[in-house]
Amino acid sequence: MKINVFITAVSAGFIFHSAFAFEGCIQATFTRDGLPVNLLYTASPHFLRVENTATNWPNPVDLIDLPSGKMTLLFPNNRSFTHLPPAGADANLPAPGAMPQPMPPSGRLPGVGPHAATPPPGAPAIPQLPQMPTMPMMPMPMEKLEVKATGETTNLLGYSCARYEIKQRGEMMTVWATEQLFPYQPYVQNQRHRFGPQMIAEKWGGLLAEKKLFPLLATLRFDDGAERCRFEVTKIESGEMTDDDAKLFLPPPDYTEMQPLPF
Repeated sequence: MKINVFITAVSAGFIFHSAFAFEGCIQATFTRDGLPVNLLYTASPHFLRVENTATNWPNPVDLIDLPSGKMTLLFPNNRSFTHLPPAGADANLPAPGAMPQPMPPSGRLPGVGPHAATPPPGAPAIPQLPQMPTMPMMPMPMEKLEVKATGETTNLLGYSCARYEIKQRGEMMTVWATEQLFPYQPYVQNQRHRFGPQMIAEKWGGLLAEKKLFPLLATLRFDDGAERCRFEVTKIESGEMTDDDAKLFLPPPDYTEMQPLPF
């Protein structure tokens, strides 16, 4: 019996007809600011495990349910785990502390304006300056990031790849990606924040995942040609998972569940 049959049974009886049929392991290296990180992707048709293979630090392990996008972070150093919502699920929520202050019935904030203090009896009235119309705050323009196909194709490690580009303010990311694997999942070391810069280095992984692409080679460069970061797949081994491999995609039974951080 294959692992996908086993995991379907433990997934509350839901049967997914997944398009992500790849089973096996992918080795890749992600280099940023000259620091390489060796990653291992282990995939079944419905589940994915992403881990940093370095052993000199207690790195977390990412477990992803491919149909739903839900992620579980395992922390081997303290035998705990936490469930995270799919990426982007909280993207439209306001930042903590950024909620507008409710206005009182008078339409004025307490302690602000001519009603803030009452002059003593007999005191001359304080002249009031003419009220200037309030100008609405203009939102900061945000350049939209888009994955654009160039029409070029090649073959990398036996997989047909197309070339894509992502451009933004003096930077360009060139990506050779395939549709024959599964949607790309960046390695997540910490719980995601709902808010952050909309820059290529932080957003390119999610953009590829939306298009169900997996990169075999991706480079981010400045306009002067200097390379900022690189993701490169070094080895792909396909093969069916076994029943014994099912535990790779589930938190160990002796781990304690922790609640996600409130941001």
